[in-house]
Amino acid sequence: MKKQLFIVSAAGLIGAGAFAGAASAEEEADYMVLLNGNVSIEEGTAELEALGAEVVADAEAIGLVHVAAGESFLEDVEASGIAASAVEDVRIETKDLVLEADEVVPDEAAEADLFEQYQWDIKRVTNDGAAWDVTKGDHSVVVGVIDTGVDFSHPDLEDNLLYGKTFHPDSSPEDAYEDSGMHGTHVAGSIAGNGRVLGVGPELGIASYRVTNDQGRMNWTGILDAITTAADDGVDVANLSLGTYSFINEEADRLLHLSSKRAVQYAHREGMIIVGANGNDGLDLGKAVHTVPGEGRQYGPLFDTFTDIPGVISVSASTDRDTLAYYSNYGTSNVSLAAPGGDYGPNWPNPEQDQSLLEEESRAYSTIPVDQGSYGWAMGTSMAAPKVAAAAALVKVENPNMQRPRVITHLQQTADQVDGNGRSNEFGHGIVDVYEALR
Repeated sequence: MKKQLFIVSAAGLIGAGAFAGAASAEEEADYMVLLNGNVSIEEGTAELEALGAEVVADAEAIGLVHVAAGESFLEDVEASGIAASAVEDVRIETKDLVLEADEVVPDEAAEADLFEQYQWDIKRVTNDGAAWDVTKGDHSVVVGVIDTGVDFSHPDLEDNLLYGKTFHPDSSPEDAYEDSGMHGTHVAGSIAGNGRVLGVGPELGIASYRVTNDQGRMNWTGILDAITTAADDGVDVANLSLGTYSFINEEADRLLHLSSKRAVQYAHREGMIIVGANGNDGLDLGKAVHTVPGEGRQYGPLFDTFTDIPGVISVSASTDRDTLAYYSNYGTSNVSLAAPGGDYGPNWPNPEQDQSLLEEESRAYSTIPVDQGSYGWAMGTSMAAPKVAAAAALVKVENPNMQRPRVITHLQQTADQVDGNGRSNEFGHGIVDVYEALR
């Protein structure tokens, strides 16, 4: 199976094969090494350098090291006994195909005019803004956006953006305050926009943890370093609108599984809540996907990073009709909560692929970088997860001593069970309801 990582947006699946194929033909390639738990980062990097590797980056808190080395490296590191797993590096670039600038933004008529006109999704989870009579949030609670970066110059975000950091070997210091695409800025606006558009918590603090270079490419080590750094920084809630599927019987997948689990468990020990988008492939997670002759039924994804890790809030996407979005993954064993992610209305997709039936305003509206138009449309579980992240943050504002597991349980208990009582195959415990959670 070719490893694929992706920014979790509809139609946003990007393979790493183009990079891996090119690297394998070179004399030197990039690798990831997950050190054994009893090997310190100092001991591990010294041993790797002794094997002729150049250390490119590391996620020190979990013992993950990104190196450049020669073709014999994997054999050498296995013989050294210092690694739990070592594989060729997995890198990605984002394709924001579903993100679209609003090319006809009206002149501002009043404060929050675009919220009133377009943001059905924010209204849905805040009970038309009634939740803000309790709290709009404050900067004592911080949501970390681990993504493509956020545009710090955006007027609807600038008052709530506290700091930015970068986590890619090719990034520069100024990249911490910019978005390599549109994705991270759209996510941030859904959390704490406060201008012409509004987020779920319009006065929450946001910290940007950018994991891309200028071409939108990520590497796994940088993503996990961002998670553990956010936890060290005291971030209260982290939003992960990114991830990968993995099959644990493949060595590369095993490293992804083990390293992501280490990062999440580290963050949980620090008290950080992690919210993850559960993907846009319409999969019933954990069910058999297909049958291979001679091998039988193939179950998968056996592991969905990060949303199958215990304690991560896994979010599916709902529509403006309170139905499951056609692209959203689902599954009782995976989904914790749902939130609006948008779609193209009840008549899309259709057998004739008749685009005249598209309802553009059924998507999610939010901020995008100023130099790309300031406001735009998107859809995906990427757009659903930040609403739950903001909801968790608002609960923390009102209940600063509430611990991570209790916050999660509270959101589940107060969710809107639109499709019956009990846990739903599509929505988990229901669509997040910020108003009920704050009452």
